[in-house]
Amino acid sequence: MNVITSRPLTLELYGSPGTLPEVAADAAQVIANPWKPHKFAASVEVARGFVRVRNASWELACELAARLSTVHDLCLAFLSVTVKSWSDVPLALGKLPFKDLLEPGCTLKIRAEAANGVLPHAGRLQEIAEEFFSVRGYDILPEDEARDSQFTRIELETGADRLRVRVSLGSDALHKRGWRALTGTPATLREDLASAVLKRLVAFEPRALEASSVVVPFAGSGTLGVEAWHSLFGLPPSIWNSTRADAEPQIPRAVSDSAPRFARAWRYLTQPTEAAQKWWDKRIFRAATEARLPELTFIENNRRQFHELEQNLENVTEMLENFGLQLPKISALLKDIFQVSNSEIFKPGAITLMPLHPPYGLRLSPETDVEKLFTDLGLKVREWALEARESGGALIGCCLCPSDVLWRVFRNGLGDLEFDTSHVTQGGLDVRVCNFSSLEQVG
Repeated sequence: MNVITSRPLTLELYGSPGTLPEVAADAAQVIANPWKPHKFAASVEVARGFVRVRNASWELACELAARLSTVHDLCLAFLSVTVKSWSDVPLALGKLPFKDLLEPGCTLKIRAEAANGVLPHAGRLQEIAEEFFSVRGYDILPEDEARDSQFTRIELETGADRLRVRVSLGSDALHKRGWRALTGTPATLREDLASAVLKRLVAFEPRALEASSVVVPFAGSGTLGVEAWHSLFGLPPSIWNSTRADAEPQIPRAVSDSAPRFARAWRYLTQPTEAAQKWWDKRIFRAATEARLPELTFIENNRRQFHELEQNLENVTEMLENFGLQLPKISALLKDIFQVSNSEIFKPGAITLMPLHPPYGLRLSPETDVEKLFTDLGLKVREWALEARESGGALIGCCLCPSDVLWRVFRNGLGDLEFDTSHVTQGGLDVRVCNFSSLEQVG
């Protein structure tokens, strides 16, 4: 019996700084509405710097890796033991049931961290771990080597007198969905952060889930629009890391029929049966076919950036069409957002979702008056909101403001619109997320 798949597991979920409540809520929703029943009573708790899921089954671990949009890493807490010297490390690793988890000869990427304690040197910790797995026939991927093929990431950490070992179920970071064809945008918004921001918007105004269209000014590479599809309308993020029978396989196994095959680490950990893999392939594909199809409109006025956006959207379209999935109407407009007509923003009587990530810093030329940009944007949003309200519809959205000054001028422009503000961290910046709605708040 495989000791990994037969016993309750402890998982650690990592998201962007400041978004742990969204990560916890995301995980709780999956646990409450699983694709398949789980044999243990899992629980979710917010820990320091991550979300912990206790009493998880292996199937739940796989499902969380396939469905969560707000995490950039999901790890199995494999070991936590007391150590007194460096010689204790290989002894501790030798007690791990790694043969139940890792395929013989698979590729590993090992990362080590060390804090103050009896074993304070990360370099030596990594050397010991690499030697331990190398002599057992595993291929060690150098830390600085970029690689498209599959690998399993093992993380070791020491602090005080403890050694902790985690195994990532995501290989590379889970927020790297795989839908982008180009990623040249300076300060690109991370996918898991965008997803968490959108889920926070729904917590402020649940009627955002009723939106029939998503309009993304300052579209950049397209992140907020694509993530709205994941976060609000049910498209599983795992669909982007799949392949088909007629495509070059990403893992060394026969792909069943034309169903997509998910290519993250959990799909080849524990040496699953072909039947188990087929079940996950079909379930991911089924979730993708059940996703809602909101109309997506991306607006960008920078020609170089618009080229990147077009390439990304073409890649999205091609990938999903290759799976035979129905696509929403997707439009990309090369226009100044302040010159766009109201008819291109919303339809009469409809709810429109508008996530805003205005450019600042590296994304703007030095002579740009950023304060004026955010001032004008707040006023424009209020104008659109009033127009939508008069037509019998609504405008619901959010704006990422990188400073208190820019938040204030944007907020002042909203006038009497309902709003709510919270904080997240992006690239070391304390970003204020200002949610807004033209609807009156219920309760």
